[in-house]
Parts: sequence; structure tokens; C-alpha cells
Amino acid sequence: MSFALNKRLRQGLRPGRLLLFFLILWLLCALFLFFHLQFLKNQIQKLEVQRLELGLDTYLRRSALNSGGKFVLESEPPREVDFIRLVRGREQLLLTGNTTMNFTGLVDLDPYTHGVWIDLFQPENSGTWILVSRKMSGGVVQAGNDDRSAGIAIYKRAVSVSFWSFCLASVPALFFSLFFTSLIRKPLQELQDDIERTLQQRSLPFPDRRPKDAELAPLYQQLGRVFQQNRQLINEMQSSLDNVAHDLRTPMSRLRAVAEYALQSEKSEPELYRNALSDCLEESERVMSMLKVMMSVAEAEAGTMRLELEKLDLTKTLEDVIGLYQYVAEEEQITVSCAGEKGLFVHADQTRLCQVWANLLDNGIKYGHESGTVRICVEKKEKSAIVRFYDDGMGISETEINRIWDRLYRGDRSRSRQGLGLGLNYVKAVVEAHGGEVQVKSKIREGSCFIVRLPLLAS
Repeated sequence: MSFALNKRLRQGLRPGRLLLFFLILWLLCALFLFFHLQFLKNQIQKLEVQRLELGLDTYLRRSALNSGGKFVLESEPPREVDFIRLVRGREQLLLTGNTTMNFTGLVDLDPYTHGVWIDLFQPENSGTWILVSRKMSGGVVQAGNDDRSAGIAIYKRAVSVSFWSFCLASVPALFFSLFFTSLIRKPLQELQDDIERTLQQRSLPFPDRRPKDAELAPLYQQLGRVFQQNRQLINEMQSSLDNVAHDLRTPMSRLRAVAEYALQSEKSEPELYRNALSDCLEESERVMSMLKVMMSVAEAEAGTMRLELEKLDLTKTLEDVIGLYQYVAEEEQITVSCAGEKGLFVHADQTRLCQVWANLLDNGIKYGHESGTVRICVEKKEKSAIVRFYDDGMGISETEINRIWDRLYRGDRSRSRQGLGLGLNYVKAVVEAHGGEVQVKSKIREGSCFIVRLPLLAS
């Protein structure tokens, strides 16, 4: 039990799956921190620019220009400003309280330069200075502030904290990965357990319960139907196994008996051995024919039947099959007739379609009354061709009429006849593969009527 649990745990914690969840969560953390830092950076820069503009505006309110256009400096720069630069044409005046910095390079700086965290002497590069400008009558006023000890310092601390947070996020990301992996695998593991339990206990039906995950409910229903259909098929196969074994045992026993008779015969007549080989060949052909029909039925029910479609004259195919069965009908003293509309064409596989007519005609002859009749009628109805096979045989009971299309099913009154119970099942599969349908109407001791509907070929 412990080994099974450990194995299940290892299956649920596959490295590839864990790594995928881990990378996704870590990437989400990285994106969150990146956008958080970008937002924080924009807010810090915005606040620092507002503080510098407020300081410059305060200074300008305290200062005034005389009527001659000269600047009148009434006070020192505020604390929010490191320098104030007054420019008029080629004349420049610098007012600063910072005595530790060399401002000689400001002479070549464009007085209209406005930016955040730029290099004072190379504005195209990033730096630590914030610059704002105001156009005044008679000149331009430019203010600057070194932000390295204020906003930039705050931003750098935030970057450092975010970096270490990103590194430490791997631990909770790993735990969340384990949690999500187990959470996703749990309903699938329950489904796997239910399937294994059902397979181990063959008599136990697939659990018809509603899973906690509503998305898995249709899957449970589909699996339940699959298990039910498989069990039904197995039961039908088991119930029909005796009939199949009997029908296959007869030709095989006869084949063996003929071969043994030829081998044990003391006569060395070539004609005797030739007849024995001929009988063996005939019986083997019969067995192969049975197996071929079984394979064809399996293909038809699986939907993998290959059809070589071509334009066929419906009446012509019926006449060909009637010609093949004329000798058999005469032996059974059955009269076969075909009447109805001619010139009806269908798009069908000639071999398969002839097999359908052969099966229906063979049933009419096989189960008809002695000196009876089998009538075939052809008519056109809207865009379909209707072919009816009438016989005056024993008929089909109400309890059996809905089961005659099942594979390997044979009615009680047909068990004395040779066959596998595959004919009508094959007929239904082939007709439906051609886009048609087949029906039957029957009464006991009055006969049956098989109705085949096929789509007509468009003109």
C-alpha cells in the first residue's frame, strides 16, 4: 500500500509538470515586479518634477522683472532647487547654493532642456538631474535639481527590495506549483481509480456519480456508456458463441473427414484424391467466406468500410443477382420476379450493393414456403429509390423483429438453417454506409417485406 501511494505521489509530481508551473508562476512574479517598478518610477519622477516646478514658481513669484527687461533677484533659490539659470540671448546668470559642483558646463546647455533623471552635460544620456524651464518676457528661466539623494535613492532601494523579493519568490512559487499540480491531478486520479476498479471487478458497473469537477461529468457519462456497450457486446458474443462454433465446426469437420478418408483409402486412384481435394477446397472456401463476412461486418460497424463508388443502374444490379440465384430458387421451387421503374441510378459500390441484394434474396428463398414466391419491386419516391423484397415465408415475430439487425443474432425458427446471423447486420451496415436506410415489416405465417431506401444519383 505504501509503495502504491509513493508511486502515485511520484506520478503526480513529475519534474516536467512541476517545472512548467514553477516557471509560469515565477514569470508572473517577474512581470508583476517589473510593472510595479515602472509604476513606482513614474510616480517618483512625477512627484520630483512637481516639487521642482513648485520651487521654481515660488521663486519667480518672489522675483520680478523691471521695466528695462533686467532680472531683479530678490532672494536666494529655494531648498527644492540646486540652481536657477537665467538666460537672455548671450547673457546668462546662474544662481545656486551648491558650492561643491562645477557648473561651468551649463554655458552650452540648451535653456529649454526639460527632462527627468538626465545627465546635466550630456542630456541624451541618463543621469541624476531633473530640469524644468519657464519662458519669461525677456528670457528663459531654467531650474535644476540633483535627485540622487531623493527620488533616485528611493527607486534604487525599491529595485533592490524587488530583486530580493523576486529571488525569494521561488520558494512560494514551488509550493504553489506542487499545490496546483496535485489539484489538477486529483480528479484525473479519481477517474483512473474508478476505471481500474471497474476493470478489476468485471461485474461492477462504472460508477454513475457526479464528480466535484463539473467539467469531468460528460467524460464520466461517455465512459459509462462505453463500458455499458462493451459489456453488452461481450454478453451478446458469449450468448452467440455456441451458434458460431456450430456453424464453423460443420465445414471444418467435413473438411477433416474428407481428408482423412482420402489418406486412409487403400485405393491409389487419382480421381479419388482429386475429388477429395476438390471437396476440401470447397469447404475451405466456405470457411473463408464466413470469416470474410464477419470481417466486413466489423468494418461496417466500426465505420471503416471502404466504398468504391460508381454510377449504377439499380434494376441492372438486381437482375444480375436474380440470375445468380435462379438455380437455387428452382431447387427450392421458389419463383423470383422483379418489377417496377427502370432507369434509376445510384452512386454506390457495386460489390457491396450486390451483396445486399444477395443477402435479402437468399433470406427470401431460404425461409420461404415451398412453391412460394419472392417479389422484388422498385419505385422512385422523391429523391430516393425504394426497393422492396416480398416473400410468403414463415415471417418474424414481434419479439424478434427489432433484434434481427444485431450481429450474430439468429431467430429461433432460423437455427435449423446454415448461417452465422451476420447477413441482415451486414445489410444494414452497408445500406447506412451509402446514406440509406433499411426497414422490415412482417407477420407470422404471412411473410416479410424488407424495404431498402437509397438516395438517387442527381441528374
